[in-house]
Amino acid sequence: MAHIVKIMDGFSFIPRSELTLLEALESHKVDVEYQCREGFCGSCQVTLLEGEIEYVVEPIAFVPDGRILTCCCHPKSDITLGIPGGFRLKKTEQ
Repeated sequence: MAHIVKIMDGFSFIPRSELTLLEALESHKVDVEYQCREGFCGSCQVTLLEGEIEYVVEPIAFVPDGRILTCCCHPKSDITLGIPGGFRLKKTEQ
């Protein structure tokens, strides 16, 4: 079953199920921080405002309550995210 990913600032999409949340955000041109892509560094943290996720790989980085690592999880339900610094789309080359 497909789940909706909503971003606090009004953007939403339905991710492909085989993608991590980070990959899904990137495929929709959402500008998010990341470094290692493996749950080690914690730089891809976002706030999980509503919904549930599941980790495909248990993160090693410290993840405070209410936050998730996008690089190693999938939505288990419709979710709403808060992105540090606010929502931005990546600029495309012209």
